Amino acid sequence: LKKLLAEDPALAAEIARLWGEAQAAGVTVAASGDRSVAIGGDVSGSVMITGNQNVVQHGKYNVSISKAKGVAIGDQASVEVDQRGPEPADVSQLVTRYTDIACPSRVWVRTPRVTVVIRLRIWPPGYSAVVRELSLQREMPLRVRVEASAFDVLNEPEQETSVLPDADSLPLVFDLHPRRVGPSRINFDFFQAGNPIGTASVPVEVTEYEVSTVPESAQTQVLRLEPNVSPPDLMLYISYERFREQPALVFTLIRSGEVGRTFYPVSLQGSPAEHMARLYEHLTVMSSDVEPTSLKVLGQRRILPPQDIDRRVRQFGQNLWRNLIPSDFKALYAKERENWQNKNLLIVSDEPYIPWELIWPYEQGQWQDEAPWCINFRLTRWLRRDFQGNGHEAPPTQLHLGTLVCLAPTDSDLPFAQEERNFLDSLIRKNGLSSIILPTSSWSEVIEMLEGGGYDWLHIAAHGTFYPVTPDTDSAIWLQDGYPLTPDNIVGSAVEEHINRHRPGFVFNACHTGRQEWALTSLGGWANRLTSVGVGLFIAPMWTVTDEKAFLFARTFYTELVKGQTVAEAVHKARLSSRDTGDPTWLAYTVYAHPNARIRWKTQNR
Repeated sequence: LKKLLAEDPALAAEIARLWGEAQAAGVTVAASGDRSVAIGGDVSGSVMITGNQNVVQHGKYNVSISKAKGVAIGDQASVEVDQRGPEPADVSQLVTRYTDIACPSRVWVRTPRVTVVIRLRIWPPGYSAVVRELSLQREMPLRVRVEASAFDVLNEPEQETSVLPDADSLPLVFDLHPRRVGPSRINFDFFQAGNPIGTASVPVEVTEYEVSTVPESAQTQVLRLEPNVSPPDLMLYISYERFREQPALVFTLIRSGEVGRTFYPVSLQGSPAEHMARLYEHLTVMSSDVEPTSLKVLGQRRILPPQDIDRRVRQFGQNLWRNLIPSDFKALYAKERENWQNKNLLIVSDEPYIPWELIWPYEQGQWQDEAPWCINFRLTRWLRRDFQGNGHEAPPTQLHLGTLVCLAPTDSDLPFAQEERNFLDSLIRKNGLSSIILPTSSWSEVIEMLEGGGYDWLHIAAHGTFYPVTPDTDSAIWLQDGYPLTPDNIVGSAVEEHINRHRPGFVFNACHTGRQEWALTSLGGWANRLTSVGVGLFIAPMWTVTDEKAFLFARTFYTELVKGQTVAEAVHKARLSSRDTGDPTWLAYTVYAHPNARIRWKTQNR
């Protein structure tokens, strides 16, 4: 190719021109599957790309190749594609910047306009309402979106600034008007290359009486970016604005490279906690083939045929769609639903109740999806920074698997939990991994292991319970001899430092451990506790799962993960492998992770 270009300056110039146009158009390229390459978007011309087998696409496309050899230009050009996924981030392209946020801590509700200014500094600012250390890709735009439930945003809620190589960035200015008295937070979500980096959160009190603005400072925390990884196709931010006069859910859809769109708020007339608790109760009872209403109202155990259980589950999901999804979002989905199928969807939420995985779209008399969101999408979740401003750094895109801990109490009367442990022991041996073996898996041994660190993956196959009144104190995984491990046990400098530094994966194959509820000052439950201290992945079921199907889910998930599949794809295949008529186990799992995260073996360079 070099010789050809040297002999033909015109061809070399044309290639340079096309490459420049591609870069200006934001061309991205990613391979999918063993024998195909995903092509779509807005680059003119016909392109043929070869993976293990030839695939021909034509028309207007946005070409994506995660790792390739060769050049794809013209009607019959080809490239060789390596399906192993992207290389790790090139740290030489990363720069450190610090947020400098000018925002008052108290404002009068009758103030016409409150101006909030965000700058990126090369050095930590001497004074800022909140400071975040950002690891960013140099000379690439940084997008910032503001969310302020107690304010009206008077100008553009989403703005962009450049990460300059050797200078502070130009400031971003957000104009806000206070409209509700009381404590609140202003959240700033950061994105680069389409990926979420994290959130900076500023507490602001709106007062009934006139006050002078009182600025505050905060500790520096790190928000990391891992470039060279495809961002989620779709991100749906769901805010639970429970301090309104009428509590509401607010949905914002963010697509890579586009300004986010916020939909009509969905007002909540009743208690979401009570409604969702009843839904989980129904799903749990149906796991035993029992009709839930007859058991609660009549005290009778009426057995449901398996097909009726599946119909009930579909109806649960369709009612969630009917009651909770805004009408303008439904209209957009109906228009684009075919294009959305099988895309990655990351749901970033701050409400503890709703099983978004179960959403089952339909339109009266027109169409209904064949499956819920967790099947139609490659769906994962993450959590917004909570009202106390706790953690929730963005999910990592590389998950390290080198030293694994597997806990499966022998006195749990779960035979397939022991099969699960045997499978993971085999996986450790086959892949040259190491493990930490606890002699009895007692509570004291588990706490010592958590405090000692040295692990980057924890898998538990056991019984679990959820207690909504005190979700951090009494929701439990039951260890050997009936000792409970609770979210409150994940605390202390040693435990939290290891998790925050190494971002391990946690998989709890234990009933109800994926559920949440409001605790004393913030969200409560395993998901919030673990993500707030820094885990890279958390998977757990939200209701009762059956022993055998839970094992099938885990076995398929790990099998696909070690093959190099993304987390979202591995979970998708795990759901399908455990799907069985009349058993809702396959829908029970909630997954907190970046959908495109992959395993990176610990023996490879970090």
